[in-house]
Amino acid sequence: MASAQLAQVRPAEPSGEVARIWERFLSEPAADLAGVRPVVARSWYRSRAAGVDATVDRGVFEEGRIDAHTLRIAEPILRKLDDFAADLGGYATLTAPNGSIKGTDFLRYTEGFPAGYSLLEEHCGSNGEGLALEEGRSVWLAPEEHFREDMRRNWCFASLVLDPFHSRVRAVIALTFPANRVRSLDPASTLLMLEGVAAEVAREIEARASADERLLLNEYLTVSRRRGGSAVLATDGKNTLMNAMATATLEQGDFAVVSSYAKDVMTASRGTRREVHLRGLGLVTLEVSPVPLTQKRAGAIVVIRPRAGLQGDAVRIESGLVRPARPADGLDDEFDGVSAELDGALDLARKAIAQRRHVILVGESGTGRGRLAAAIARRLGDALEIDCLEPESQGLRFSQQIRRIAAAPPSALIVKDADALLRPQAQELVRTLKAITGTRVLMTVARPTDATMLVAEACDLLEIPLSPLRSRREDIPVLAEAFARELGDRGLTRRLLTALTNADWPRNIDQLRVVVSNAVERARGAEVTVDDLPQGFQRVVTGDKLSRLEDAELSELRAALQEARGNRRLAAELLQIGRSTLYRRMDYFKSRGLEL
Repeated sequence: MASAQLAQVRPAEPSGEVARIWERFLSEPAADLAGVRPVVARSWYRSRAAGVDATVDRGVFEEGRIDAHTLRIAEPILRKLDDFAADLGGYATLTAPNGSIKGTDFLRYTEGFPAGYSLLEEHCGSNGEGLALEEGRSVWLAPEEHFREDMRRNWCFASLVLDPFHSRVRAVIALTFPANRVRSLDPASTLLMLEGVAAEVAREIEARASADERLLLNEYLTVSRRRGGSAVLATDGKNTLMNAMATATLEQGDFAVVSSYAKDVMTASRGTRREVHLRGLGLVTLEVSPVPLTQKRAGAIVVIRPRAGLQGDAVRIESGLVRPARPADGLDDEFDGVSAELDGALDLARKAIAQRRHVILVGESGTGRGRLAAAIARRLGDALEIDCLEPESQGLRFSQQIRRIAAAPPSALIVKDADALLRPQAQELVRTLKAITGTRVLMTVARPTDATMLVAEACDLLEIPLSPLRSRREDIPVLAEAFARELGDRGLTRRLLTALTNADWPRNIDQLRVVVSNAVERARGAEVTVDDLPQGFQRVVTGDKLSRLEDAELSELRAALQEARGNRRLAAELLQIGRSTLYRRMDYFKSRGLEL
């Protein structure tokens, strides 16, 4: 782009009349605006109707969101634009569709308008970016045409970057020139140049779309038209498309949660429908469908439907998420999370407490089954605990423990890792429980066995399932932020929360706690970042997801090792594979940062 095309100095035109009209307009609501350009007059009326004070900067801030694909394409083009602006004492600005300035590392920082500053007319009156978004076209404003007094020192030009495939704004590109450095500009020529820059960005976006991206885009457009009022998101793992409803309603942590469920569907090539809690919308239904792209890749389309009637009974918790009002019994305060799975488990726990039921808590290691058992036991009264994996709970020692319990029955008996029970031990436990009717047993298991089923059937145990974190990903950022708060007033960056939410966490909450704790201890800044994770943990949270076949293989491998109690020879026999094959597959999964 040639500098001569960008701005041409010409003799100054009288501007005192517009300034006098502005002064009358502020004091006289019925003042005649006949001497002001119609587009400016409309903007002044809107600014006054929104209650904007011409002498006060409200300083409204909101995160500016522009997708990474648009930023990558715009960067080299805007660098040149910013260099030109600098020669004339001005600067270029990139603004998100919500009107907030987007912070970048390739445009110069401007102290007056930092990243996140909202330029919407309703917040700061007539200005280039706000007017362009309101009018839906490119605009320019002379210094005296701004509504707010502190902005009446600049020439402003703004042009919209339009999505080449869809009728929405991707970004706003703007130029600002101080009037004392550039006394007069040819506004029409300068605006025409800026429109060319915005059009160049849009053309590059269209040209770089691959065949897979076009397939994803076509499906996204079809679903968006069909599901008019719903938020819609499409992703192929690298690029993400969102309609205006999704951009307006989803908050920072919501993108990580929705994207993680989309990636699960991309891996499995099988759709899903589930209820989750989001920060911006509360309880919603996610309808996630796979989009075939190539033989080796798949994308996903997510339709987000808010649950009708929730907001009236909703409460906002510390993390900022909206969830339905819950019973005030303190049980929710002991468990961090907002998922429907967690709420269901806590509701069953309340039922067990109210009805004084025997309970079996089923879940993978680290899902919180032991903690929930302890919470139930505290509400039942005094409690004793047997850990079936400890040496003192083996053989004759187990019988001795049961006899001691029978002699002095507690209100609750917690049997941890009960899937390690042998059938004779289960029979002895049943006989004891029938003899001491006041004691309630709370068993924790990874999966039911013949022995635990015997106890469950004989004592009518209420089953409480504890879902793994990969099945309730909306709980991951809530838990991570809670762990960080326990160790001090440290925030977690958006990139770290996204990485944590996308990881599979084979040891669930226990593993997440260790990862976050290590990161917080290593962090030097005010926020904890992905770079603060130890190298091994970085591999865990940033590694690629397993394929559908690998995920099934890993599950079988873990189950066999658990059933064989760590005996690899026996595990190989159970899987009907050679020991060398077992060792090779174990090494492979460990190299992916996964624990067995």
